[in-house]
Amino acid sequence: MSRQSESKQVSLKVFDNEPTARMAEQRLNQGGIPCLVRCLRGGPGLWGTAFNLPHDLLVFEGDELKARYILEIPPQEISEQEHEQDVTPNSFVMSQLMVTLTLFVLVAFIALTVVIANWAIR
Repeated sequence: MSRQSESKQVSLKVFDNEPTARMAEQRLNQGGIPCLVRCLRGGPGLWGTAFNLPHDLLVFEGDELKARYILEIPPQEISEQEHEQDVTPNSFVMSQLMVTLTLFVLVAFIALTVVIANWAIR
């Protein structure tokens, strides 16, 4: 049996669309690393095109570090830590901003309605 058949495939990175996933696939193939690009949501048979759907790049477990080096992707643990640090405060601030903005628009609408109603009565 070959080395690849004994090893499992792992997800290296999920790309936002097919073209960027295919470019990464080509870079890995040039570096001698076999890989597979897989559409994550449906694909050509379901939606008609998979061009703008997220795609997963899979490599063999033994090639993961070399593939990360070639594509300049940090190790998964570091990526997860950075993602947790980046997403948590920003999403909290965004939700507060959206609530504040919604309340402001609602109060402005009510005030405008009252002003127009008073003007119409006179």
